[in-house]
Amino acid sequence: MPSIGTVDLPDRMERERYFRELDYLELSMLHAGPVKPSIIAKWKASVPPKSIGLVAPWVITHRASPHPAPRVWEHDATIGEFRDSAPARAGLAAYKSALTAIDAAYAVFRSPSLFAASAANREKLTKFFSETATRETLGVPIVWIPDGLWDFRTAITFASELGVLCAFDPLVREPGQPPEIYYDLDVESLYFRISGLGRAGAIRSEHQEDLAMLIESYGSLPVTVAFDSPQRWKDARNFKKQLAASSSSSSPDEGEAEDE
Repeated sequence: MPSIGTVDLPDRMERERYFRELDYLELSMLHAGPVKPSIIAKWKASVPPKSIGLVAPWVITHRASPHPAPRVWEHDATIGEFRDSAPARAGLAAYKSALTAIDAAYAVFRSPSLFAASAANREKLTKFFSETATRETLGVPIVWIPDGLWDFRTAITFASELGVLCAFDPLVREPGQPPEIYYDLDVESLYFRISGLGRAGAIRSEHQEDLAMLIESYGSLPVTVAFDSPQRWKDARNFKKQLAASSSSSSPDEGEAEDE
């Protein structure tokens, strides 16, 4: 079974209840601003090890705060877009400490809007992920969420060259493109971030089935699925049930197993 969860906790959801049903959470607790050590300690005490993908502070990736917060990271005109700056270094130091404290599964970096696949941006990403924020320095695998301006194959290939995992939505395709475009990717693991296709309701069963078939095609390859859809709590639980049902229907019954 892949790791299945949502992007941030659903409204009015307790951590304990969440992790009774799902086993992964992409958490933006540190994205908007610093938090007290006591809050990090509470997360550590109430979630399983290796169950959190912690999103990096915005001063590393963005030029302006994308979310209001009681406390905001120190910032100036030099921040964002994976550039080296004093505020970004301070944010990265706090981020490293939090990754270790909560025993995170992933370090997650969100690209800002309109961060295209230009030569200058590729150079920034290469320098950042090869010198500043490597898997060795952070102590966990790294997930990069590219902007929608990147072609997904270009982004996956580039991420593989940098030694990071590229997040993408396999339910999003250009008109006329078949689901098979996401099959047979040359990757060591997969991170699916499901947006909901712009619909307000729950993801339809046929799309859930497409996603299950895609995951099945990769065999034992590690897969993480984070739902960022409007009905993400419902979608994640429905997908977990879909996978369980698919696994049950494809397993041999006891008589067949004994004959073998």
